[in-house]
Amino acid sequence: MTENGTEAAKYSLYCKEHIEEFVNLLREEANRTLTNWHARTPAALMAISSLITFYAQLNWGNTLAGYALVTYAVPILIVSLYPISSVLFSSIYRHCSIVIDLLCLTGLLSFCATLYIILEGTTNASLITTNNQYLQGQIAFVLALGTAFSFHASYLFTVLRNTVFTLVVSFAMYLVDPSFFQTNLLPILEGYFLGLTISWVFHDGIRARFYLKSTDADTRQHLYNQLSKLVYPHQLERIKLGDELEDTMPLKEGKAVVNVFDVQRSSDIRHERTAEFFMNLFQSFLQICMKGYEHNPLRSQAFRLKETGDGFISSVGYPFLPVDSRSLADSAVATALTMFEAFNKEVERFNYSRPIKAAMGLAYNSVQGTFQSGGIRSYDLFGESLIQASKYEELRKQPIIWNIFLKAAAERGLVDFNILIVQEVVYNSLSPSYRELFTEIDLKDKSLVGDFQLMYDNDARYIYFHLLE
Repeated sequence: MTENGTEAAKYSLYCKEHIEEFVNLLREEANRTLTNWHARTPAALMAISSLITFYAQLNWGNTLAGYALVTYAVPILIVSLYPISSVLFSSIYRHCSIVIDLLCLTGLLSFCATLYIILEGTTNASLITTNNQYLQGQIAFVLALGTAFSFHASYLFTVLRNTVFTLVVSFAMYLVDPSFFQTNLLPILEGYFLGLTISWVFHDGIRARFYLKSTDADTRQHLYNQLSKLVYPHQLERIKLGDELEDTMPLKEGKAVVNVFDVQRSSDIRHERTAEFFMNLFQSFLQICMKGYEHNPLRSQAFRLKETGDGFISSVGYPFLPVDSRSLADSAVATALTMFEAFNKEVERFNYSRPIKAAMGLAYNSVQGTFQSGGIRSYDLFGESLIQASKYEELRKQPIIWNIFLKAAAERGLVDFNILIVQEVVYNSLSPSYRELFTEIDLKDKSLVGDFQLMYDNDARYIYFHLLE
């Protein structure tokens, strides 16, 4: 099969698979043809032809010359009245392809009526010969023009339509003058096959345009959908408006409470659906972070920074503003507690044979946004807040701190527990209702921890923790 044949087969198959969309496109094209200059130009041509025929036949003494003024009245009325009718009767839009067929057929029959006026109203033998020669030159052109344009999904239907139109015109010409019909069999066949050729080119062009337009739209939508997995909606909108990716997120230094989440002893989890468990968990966390998301100004409950296998890092206050007027500390703790609720629900659905618990560390400090300098320009955060939050979450791994957690848990009758550890700055910024949740550890109390010093936060005097079931 040739390359052109392969392309035609591809267009044909695509149009069959998307027949409803293709039919809608044909309707749109047919409606546009009837309401724009595409149909008005032939209508004007028919009107001019009527006037020229009238004056020519009048000068030649044709007794039927006056009728030439109205021979094309029906197709001209169809073109003139369709725009108004489509407004008054919206259902006519569904049949605009048939309206064009009616326009073509009435135009061909009007031509046959013109033949009758010229042939029957002329008595002078020399004029009859002149008229025959004049008309013979028009038959193929008019028939090809009347059958060239069709707005039907099946080209076979167009072939049948053109054949019927040609037979109707041939019969009408035979009724007008049998000898004239026999003389012009060849121009009739020429017009028929020329119309088929043009109609095929027209039909194939519409199919190709539909295929390219649809697949291009599908490709652009697919790219848009995939890009939406990498950037936020406001970034997509700004990129569509011409902004650079690097201008769509804050890059100046700011302040934020960073939340570092990690599952305790995650390496001990043995289950065939472990990956699915973490995927569902982080999806739940993302929904929590995106609650209240809007972009003028940029705000949401939290900003999802990254997933780290069995961990999740988010921030409150930068680069997105919090969704409420509470302090950053209150917003961060409220978000952390909501995440623990979501975590417990996912653990319950996971139905593991042993308890699965998690830990979070919250720290408030400077943070700054950045895009990677090369390659895939992903957005990232860096700053002291991230480092400190990570170290606060890891305090549970310090034996002297872990023993304090165990003692507090035993007092509450807990064997396994989730842990929320917050920085002193975060605790001091909380409202009283949230402060009541936390227990204080004095890092300088030698009787407890032996003058413990917190890495990357050397000035810290206290840490605060909250145990959850």
